[in-house]
Amino acid sequence: MRSFNRLSIQSKLMSMLLAVSIGSIVVIAYEGYRSGQKALAGSFENQLTSLRAAKARQIENYFQTLRSEVQVYGNAPSTVEAMKAFTAAYDLVLDESASIDARRTNGLRDFYRNEFAPALAEKTGREVNSDIYLPAALAARYLQFEYIVENPNPVGDREAFEGPGDRTDYSQAHKRYHPIFREVVEEFGYYDLFLIDNQGNVVYSVEKEIDFATSLLFGTASSNLAEVYRDAQRQNSGYVAMVDFEFYLPSYSAPAAFMATPIYDGVELVGVMAIQLSVDEINRVMTGNQRWAADGLGETGETFIVGEDATMRSDSRARLEDPDAYFDAIASTTIDLEQGDRIRQLETSILTQPVNNPTIDRAQNGQSGVDTVTNYLGQPVLSAYTQLDIRGVNWIIISEINQAEIFAPVAVFARRVLISAAGLVFLITLASLWLARAFLKPVNQLSEGFRRLAAGHQEAFVEVLADDELGELAKAFNHMVKKNYKANALVAQKTQETEALLLNMFPASVAKRIRKGENLVADEAESVTVIFMNVLNFQRMTEALKPKQAIEILNELVKALDEATESHGVEKIKTTGSEYLAVSGLSVARLDHAKRVIDFAAESFQIVAQINREWKVDLKMRIGVHTGEVIAGTVGTQRLIYDIWGDTVITAHHVQSAAEPSSIYVTEAVVRRLSNLYEFAPVGDIEPRKGKSLSVFRVNILEGLFTS
Repeated sequence: MRSFNRLSIQSKLMSMLLAVSIGSIVVIAYEGYRSGQKALAGSFENQLTSLRAAKARQIENYFQTLRSEVQVYGNAPSTVEAMKAFTAAYDLVLDESASIDARRTNGLRDFYRNEFAPALAEKTGREVNSDIYLPAALAARYLQFEYIVENPNPVGDREAFEGPGDRTDYSQAHKRYHPIFREVVEEFGYYDLFLIDNQGNVVYSVEKEIDFATSLLFGTASSNLAEVYRDAQRQNSGYVAMVDFEFYLPSYSAPAAFMATPIYDGVELVGVMAIQLSVDEINRVMTGNQRWAADGLGETGETFIVGEDATMRSDSRARLEDPDAYFDAIASTTIDLEQGDRIRQLETSILTQPVNNPTIDRAQNGQSGVDTVTNYLGQPVLSAYTQLDIRGVNWIIISEINQAEIFAPVAVFARRVLISAAGLVFLITLASLWLARAFLKPVNQLSEGFRRLAAGHQEAFVEVLADDELGELAKAFNHMVKKNYKANALVAQKTQETEALLLNMFPASVAKRIRKGENLVADEAESVTVIFMNVLNFQRMTEALKPKQAIEILNELVKALDEATESHGVEKIKTTGSEYLAVSGLSVARLDHAKRVIDFAAESFQIVAQINREWKVDLKMRIGVHTGEVIAGTVGTQRLIYDIWGDTVITAHHVQSAAEPSSIYVTEAVVRRLSNLYEFAPVGDIEPRKGKSLSVFRVNILEGLFTS
């Protein structure tokens, strides 16, 4: 406390303001952070619960639709007929193939050894003995050779093959029914469709994998296809059996699930129809066609299915989007290296990616809820879980999103608060310093105002902070500044007006010299070109028109000529009555001053022609041009006038007087400069001074200009 008492009043005030301000910032920021976390968590809980429910309904409806389709097609008359036809044909093939030749046997053995076994080994990462997969039944060997080995289409497209074209009953049945079942598979998105007789023989399949024509009672008796077959065979008509996903060897050990229904002809069981579910269709439903963000799952959210064995039944978003990042993530979890390699080889997380967290047990026990857990990638997530109502399997559905993404806005808020707090502390420090100084030295702002005013700032107003004596002083100061500002503005306005008047009366270079105080301007130019122009019929026009209209025409003509002088680099000297005097090369030295004057003269005739057309008058113009020396300067004291003098001016005037209407006359001095640019015609001599004769030429360019 003693240390605090030793501080100055300014330091005490600053310390108190900083303590109160920083404390307020900390409390508000903390409450905002906590409230933001709670609000975001609640919002995402509701969102995940809604998404989980929507996806659950969608996948349940999908499987219910599958059941209905299997039930309908299993009882369809065409399916019953196909089942009976393929069964009978299969039995005949068995009879006809009792002595299958060595070509078919060797060809089939080569297929298993050179194609199937290497592909299966690549998928499983294990050595494969191809001989154990070679079917023992001669009928199976015959059909597999004809429909698999001799099939011209690669794996995945074998369904396009309609048969070998022989005359066996099987080929006839296949040719008749295969297009129907192939269309069913393609239209409804199945992976495969099977017809299985009462002896467990797969007498037909669409995809023609190595389960085709084999018996489910022997080699593949332990497969889930055999399991679903046995279940369906024991049931009444209309029953649909389903088995969970397992690695299915005929599909190169890919995950496969099946549905099956018994086929009855009346009350007689004639076989079983089974479908192999498409993993792609289930993934399409669960991933929303891989448009997770559009489903409201952001950058890291996903919805997936987990089976009773706590492994996935739909593919991982991380594996689909960025496989490298996915494998890096699972490498840091408890998953073993062999399992990771299997995921990489099979290119799916179905049956291969374990999902181990407390929500799995809860959901499998029929519970639903939302919890924060560590996901299969080892990342903390908000997870919404529930059990799916799909007969035949015990699956759960999980919707989850990374906590980092959920609380990203809060993290951004926290960073902004820290940055803002740092800025606020700095501002508060400055404000405290300012308030302390204002409290101790209230006259500082007036002093600063006087300093700024002395430095030339015309708007050095100060803020009136109070109604006391200092406030009155500030008001008086502001009044003084305002009067000073108005006076300076008036001076600036007058200066601009004077500038405009000077530029209107004199060339820019002369006006600049006059502004600097040079009242007597006198210059001598050795080489300029002077043009004298005379507007003819002007007097007659003024007599025929009202004075106002005549003046309006004259002003328009002079304005157009003035604009033309500027565009051609010619300086206007003066207008007197109907005469117009201009020069080029005077204020600004120009090598081509003669050409500029001739071009200006030619345009002047066009200007007169335009005036005549617009006003329905008959003005004409004659022009005289001469090149030589002139003297230029200002005359007068009360009223300055800028003019040019010399023989060149007099000669140009005489040349103009000698010119015919609508013509340009020039002297020989002009012709010498421009003989290679224009066509000149001699018209005679004039005598500008007694005893002095000059040749005069007409410029032959006007006719071409008027024509163009």
